[in-house]
Amino acid sequence: MIKQYGKYRLKRIRGWEINDNREYTVIGFYSDDTVLCESPCGELYVFLKEFLFDPENPDEIYAKIEVRKENDA
Repeated sequence: MIKQYGKYRLKRIRGWEINDNREYTVIGFYSDDTVLCESPCGELYVFLKEFLFDPENPDEIYAKIEVRKENDA
C-alpha cells in the first residue's frame, strides 16, 4: 500500500538499461491511482501508483508499460 510521506523507488522498465534508483516521497494524492511525489533534490513529479515499488508486493519490480521507438509498429 502506498502511503503519504512514504519513500518509494520507481519500478523498472523492461528493456530499459537506465533505472532511476532515487527514493521519491509521496506528498499528496490526486486521485485513487495518482500521486504527487518529491525527489531528493526537491523536484515535484506526478506518478501513477502502479509505477511505484510497493514493499508489500516485492515480486512486482517491473512497471506494466512498454517503451517503443517511434517507427516500431
